[in-house]
Amino acid sequence: MSDYQSRGQGGWPSQPPANDGYGQADYGPGPGSYDQATYGQPAARPPRRRRRRWPAVLLVLLILILAAAGIGDQVAKGYAQNDIAQQVQQSGLSAKPSVSIKGWPFLTQVLGHDLKTVDISASNVTAAGSKVPFNFTATATGVHLNSSFSGATVDQINGQALLPFSSVAGLLPLSGAKVSADPADGPDAVSADLGIASVTGTVKLASANRIVIQLNSAGGLASVLGSAISGNSFTIEIPKLPAGLVVRSVSVTSQGIVAAATASNTTFTQ
Repeated sequence: MSDYQSRGQGGWPSQPPANDGYGQADYGPGPGSYDQATYGQPAARPPRRRRRRWPAVLLVLLILILAAAGIGDQVAKGYAQNDIAQQVQQSGLSAKPSVSIKGWPFLTQVLGHDLKTVDISASNVTAAGSKVPFNFTATATGVHLNSSFSGATVDQINGQALLPFSSVAGLLPLSGAKVSADPADGPDAVSADLGIASVTGTVKLASANRIVIQLNSAGGLASVLGSAISGNSFTIEIPKLPAGLVVRSVSVTSQGIVAAATASNTTFTQ
């Protein structure tokens, strides 16, 4: 037998023989056949496994749960804010103020019956026993809800009432008076232009419910203003503020007279 495999019609043998270890050529499964994968033919791929989608499903469910919890938290907060606003209004304000409860999540604060911080604000409102409009802001800390959630005690509340100059002017007996800050005369000085004359004065806190404008030189204005002037001074009564707030000091800004007030161990419905 020749050492070379017989050539086909194409010239070269279609498949080189393989030695089976015993000097015999291995021609594969049968005459003229060979492993096609050996010569670059793609082998059959195993079937693909379906990817598990449960992580994505769990993620979607988690997002939905958090969204529902967030919506429920905001709804509960809105209800509580409205309830506190009504309680503050019952203290004597002419309108319901805006209330904002700080901190998230809100429901955990409710379960503990403790609200960390509550902001309150109102514009152009009047208080019981007064027709003088003022603006009001306050921040309460350590708000403890009662067992029935119908009321609360407050550890500390700090606030201020701004009496705009337009409201101050409305208290003067002469219509059309213009009142403004007079920083040239001092940080707590005001000037009143009455048309026929003008006068300056210093704003002072006489008591917890009384502000006095001490006129620097009333002159003949005392006879013009009549009973409104007593000893060259003009008195403004401070209305009752909500939540038991007591005025501690007064100051003058470009917008009006500011009365700073505080209260401790109080309630919203005093």
